[in-house]
Amino acid sequence: MPLQESSEDSVGLDYGQFFIHDVGTEFDITEFAGDAWFQTMDNCALILGMTSGMYASVKLELWSEPPDPVDPDDWSDDPISSQLFSEFGEICVSDVFLNTQTAYLLLGEEDTVWNVLAHRRPTSDSNYPEDYLFQFWKNS
Repeated sequence: MPLQESSEDSVGLDYGQFFIHDVGTEFDITEFAGDAWFQTMDNCALILGMTSGMYASVKLELWSEPPDPVDPDDWSDDPISSQLFSEFGEICVSDVFLNTQTAYLLLGEEDTVWNVLAHRRPTSDSNYPEDYLFQFWKNS
């Protein structure tokens, strides 16, 4: 099951949270009502971190079909499965305060619903105490 593309960067954990969203889209974070650490709504996902005021390492992956399982020894938290709509076919990661956008991933298709599997784990790095992996593939 081939990995088609990936993007990796860091993001600030302002208020212990960050976003994945369609590039160039606006959204209202008050519309997120749940308490799960990964929540999706239309063309945006809210990620609630395990810490606050630090940074997290984030990797976005595009797969041609459901991804291979990750090593459970590497990714200890249970993954969350959801769907994300992409109007423009390109997503990114952004922080809360400055809306600094990083880790751009070209999905390649506009107006498409994508499956996403979200993983997270704590690290021993005091500056980057959390790692995240988000795997996307087309909803069939």
